[in-house]
Amino acid sequence: MIKIRKFKLSDAVSLARLHRGTIRLINKKDYSKREIAVWSGRTSAKRFRNLAKLNARYVALRNDKIVGFGDYKNNEIMGLYIHKNFIGRGIGTRLLIKMEREIYANGWKTLKCTATVTARPFYEKNGFRMIKKTIHKIGDQKLVVFEMRKRLVKT
Repeated sequence: MIKIRKFKLSDAVSLARLHRGTIRLINKKDYSKREIAVWSGRTSAKRFRNLAKLNARYVALRNDKIVGFGDYKNNEIMGLYIHKNFIGRGIGTRLLIKMEREIYANGWKTLKCTATVTARPFYEKNGFRMIKKTIHKIGDQKLVVFEMRKRLVKT
């Protein structure tokens, strides 16, 4: 059974591990070794604790173990990552729905995100449309990503 709850500062180490692992094992099919190294190399528990002051964040748990997380700021999804062993089980969709409802309740009618090549099909399946292909700079790397949008409705 999957539970979703708000992020706690004590979750930061687990989120950093999950984030690095997902990038290194799942995103590697769409990005170069150097891009993966730079992208995953900036992840740390400290970074997750610091970003908690800026973003609303939820974690998904199975048997009290974090198997995914998602965060947003205003009407933008800032990240949505699922543990490699739990991809395709609806956890990402549940986290997305939780965030969408909250964003809508906060008065936003449009949701946006910057999707990786890997995540684009997930977002399209969940009602987002691609606005444009663009570049996201991380360190000395330029990763191909997609700006995406979705109109929110009350659910």
